[in-house]
Amino acid sequence: MISLRATERAALVASDFAGGCLAFAGVFWVRYRSGWIPEELDLDVQIGNVFSPAIILTLGWMFWFLLHGLYRDWFLESRSKQILVLAQACFLGTLGLALLLGGSDLVQMIPQGRWLGAFTRSRLVTVGAYGILMLATTGTFRLSVQAITRTILRRGRGLEGTVLLGANQQGAEVLQRLRSLPVLGMRPLLFLDPDGKRTGSDFEGLRIGGKYADLPRVLDETGARHVVICHATRSHNEILRILSHLEDRQAVVYVVPDLMDVISGHLRTMTLQRAQLAVLLQHHLPGWQAGLKRIMDLAFSIAILAAAFPALLIAMIAIKLDSPGPVFYSQERVGQYGRRFRVFKLRTMRTDAEMAGPQWAGKQDNRITRVGRLLRKSRLDEVPQLWCVFRGDMALVGPRPEREYFIEKLRDQVPLYMRRLKMKPGLTGWAQVTLGYDNSVEDVKKKVMADLWYFENLSLALDVQILVRTIWVVLTGKGAN
Repeated sequence: MISLRATERAALVASDFAGGCLAFAGVFWVRYRSGWIPEELDLDVQIGNVFSPAIILTLGWMFWFLLHGLYRDWFLESRSKQILVLAQACFLGTLGLALLLGGSDLVQMIPQGRWLGAFTRSRLVTVGAYGILMLATTGTFRLSVQAITRTILRRGRGLEGTVLLGANQQGAEVLQRLRSLPVLGMRPLLFLDPDGKRTGSDFEGLRIGGKYADLPRVLDETGARHVVICHATRSHNEILRILSHLEDRQAVVYVVPDLMDVISGHLRTMTLQRAQLAVLLQHHLPGWQAGLKRIMDLAFSIAILAAAFPALLIAMIAIKLDSPGPVFYSQERVGQYGRRFRVFKLRTMRTDAEMAGPQWAGKQDNRITRVGRLLRKSRLDEVPQLWCVFRGDMALVGPRPEREYFIEKLRDQVPLYMRRLKMKPGLTGWAQVTLGYDNSVEDVKKKVMADLWYFENLSLALDVQILVRTIWVVLTGKGAN
């Protein structure tokens, strides 16, 4: 069954397409029928003649909206915030369109000191009207979609499962708040207690389904999307311990305002309107940057695969001549939110490298072949993983994907290790360009801290910095792992 969240998202895409086409029709009227531009009046132009440009321009606007994050999940978020993002996108898009239309004339007129002549009355009126109409039509349609969504929620439909942590007075208050505000889209399912001693009993009409450590199981069984930490605590470690149960789950976590002093300065938050709850944000990259990051991943993966193809062929031949076994090495890894996928690398070790079981590779590892050492130093062995980047299992920049064997081994030894699964794994990352080989749990802890630092400071600028440093590592052979 399709969720209300997914339906709203699809409706926003459709409404933008309809709004864009309507805005173009409005501009056509302004340009050719309104009489506001009499010197440009052309009654012979029919709207049917510009149908194709209307579709192309509308799709161009929608791509621009994608870069600004307008097609991310806006379910239950502030409508005013969404309109502000839309207004920014329309303003910048209109400005860019005006510069594009007047660009050729600007090149000729700037040397003559007549650069304002590039922006004629017809251009300014047409482009200005286009931008205003895009904001008006798409904004109106988007608000209408969200108004319909909220009407459905008020009728008690489309609510998403919610687990409450703490069957106490504060938990009872949160429960009452959620029941009285169905527009928040959350349907309380059950309580969990710290020790689970009251498992099976009822509290305020809800069952107590276990202890906090049962949270992953409860989320899997119920399909709940929301978790509310109701109990009061002054322990920062207690909050982190609860979050550790959710590291590989796509649940949205909320805390009551009294807990804000516990996490202030450590976790980014936002207020859920009217709920008196704070949302612990799990994604720090702005929506438009997330869209551009994916475009960069696609463009670079295609370009590097094409450029490296001759070198890959030579490397494949060298591998076959150097040692017996396959050219490629395939292995299952754990990606974002625990999703499994297969990575592909050029084989750099002997085929019996893990006869004694999985183990980390050392700097002077005698399992590495002669050709393998050259491939690892140049990082050419990693290039086939660009196929995983192209498919969307990985990104260019992010924490390295790990095997389930090591994840299970390290999750209890390294604090917040599982938080790495909030990020899409990467071909390179901050830990890879700043640290060396993993030879012990202490080395892993350092890399986890580097990965978490990257997560907290996520930005396209940081990604570019890491890519530049990766190129330096490849050219110098420093820090290659």
